[in-house]
Amino acid sequence: MQVQFNNKFEEKLIHLTLKIQKLLLYRIIQRTLLLIFPFALFGSFIKIIQTIVLGKEGFLTDVFPTIDNDFIYRLLENIANGLYNLSLGWVSVIAVFGAAKYSAKYFNRDDQLAGITGISSFLIVDYSYSKIQPISFHPQILGMRGLLFAILWGIFVGWLFKKCSKQIPVTQSNNNVLERTFISLKPIIFSLLIAMLFSTFINITYYSEAPGNFINSLASEYTNNNDWSQLFKTLIFSIYTLIMSFFGWSGTYSALGVEKMDVLSTANLNYALEKHTAWNAPNPFTSSTLYHAFATFGGTGSILGLIIAILIISKNKDFQTVARWAMIPSIFNISGGVMTGIPILFNVIFLIPFILAPIANMLMAAVAIALHLMPPSVYPVPIGTPGPLIAFIGTNGSWRALIFSILAVVISTLIYIPFVKMAAKVKTLDDLGLEEGVK
Repeated sequence: MQVQFNNKFEEKLIHLTLKIQKLLLYRIIQRTLLLIFPFALFGSFIKIIQTIVLGKEGFLTDVFPTIDNDFIYRLLENIANGLYNLSLGWVSVIAVFGAAKYSAKYFNRDDQLAGITGISSFLIVDYSYSKIQPISFHPQILGMRGLLFAILWGIFVGWLFKKCSKQIPVTQSNNNVLERTFISLKPIIFSLLIAMLFSTFINITYYSEAPGNFINSLASEYTNNNDWSQLFKTLIFSIYTLIMSFFGWSGTYSALGVEKMDVLSTANLNYALEKHTAWNAPNPFTSSTLYHAFATFGGTGSILGLIIAILIISKNKDFQTVARWAMIPSIFNISGGVMTGIPILFNVIFLIPFILAPIANMLMAAVAIALHLMPPSVYPVPIGTPGPLIAFIGTNGSWRALIFSILAVVISTLIYIPFVKMAAKVKTLDDLGLEEGVK
């Protein structure tokens, strides 16, 4: 079967992807992402219940009947929190196990002990020194935002097993656990000691609030600048967030828009409350008016456009299955299932549209606001509001904003469509082994 390329760019991108897929690092990452997919998908549905239904500021809080009984409400809330924390909120722990296991298995070392060592050392790194809670961890590192670090740490643990232990004989009985333990004792000790050093560094950084202070200083530097400086700052922070999210790390902005309102957004809200309108707000190009209102449809990367593109044109059964299952969470801007199931994370084919679609939507919205075709989104929006409704609610019901939101969905889908076709060609070439060494 011969695969036809539409242009040179497509051909080069597909062949680059196939070359990257041959790398050991990439194969370990892909297997790890597939391992955590069911937990991420399950956690996405729990997140809907946790933040959107039970949450005090959730989008559907007023739709469902209010639970007057505090005991029952707290019981449901605790169950939802527990299920989320041990699925999507704990996904990095599962990832570090998979990465360490697959790395050690490739080097013919004890993969089970490597996986357990990966979890233990990772939890030591993430351990939070607190006098109030004897056992506590930094939740940011345990969830999707710590996925990159978890995978790299797991691979590092697998590498330590390669360097510091002997190969496990194929004929060795699994019952001889004691001998296998002593073979792997040295990398286990090294992993735990190195994890303690990392833990100390992370806790010093965490309690000094260095990352937050750095970001806040960058944001405040542009507070008094003109509209175009605001637009430039918002675009830069958005691109940074998109790139970091693509590699499973934390960005400046949240997909659910739960970070605190900055000075510019607060000024916009005060203006709207005083003037009773969002038109001519003093700061039209903030994260609230552009990124959260037009760039997070389906989650970070405007994933809703990808899901629609897959459902329209893709013939791949795996893509179709993931898209259908992830559709409901993505409507509420929760994208963990798609990010790990397609997967989008670390997938070179989807890097360009993952950044391009949100930025294109933001620029479209900026032009519309600058030309007074619609007002900026300045009012608070409930957590988990479906992407196309964020600007509509944030402008206090502007139909113009809703029309441009629908246009943003169309733009995202059109941007993703050619890359979905490329992904199908990559899978075809990979399955058929038409690229040397792909298998």
